[in-house]
Amino acid sequence: MVDKEIPLINAKKTPEKDVVLDPQGFFVIDVESTGIRVEYYSNVYKNKRIVSGRLEKVFVGSKADALSDSIALHIPRLRPEHYLYLGRELQRAQLAFEQKKKYLQGGC
Repeated sequence: MVDKEIPLINAKKTPEKDVVLDPQGFFVIDVESTGIRVEYYSNVYKNKRIVSGRLEKVFVGSKADALSDSIALHIPRLRPEHYLYLGRELQRAQLAFEQKKKYLQGGC
């Protein structure tokens, strides 16, 4: 027996203008002939604004799930939305790698 009504939420994409940048840093994903390379940069601030990044870690692999797990293990304090974005992008990168197609990292 249900004590209360469960809300049904229609999914909608967050507009890029409303995306909050992660204060922990950002990622650059590249598909190479040998696999997927993910660079993690911590943010560099000037006057409370992100102006660039400092390379902190590099992840390599060919499977989105392994890369996602490794990133979550080694960079534990990202915004939840950032992990979700990475999962989507890593799936796209894996598909491009497997099909030997060009990969261009998407925006937020």
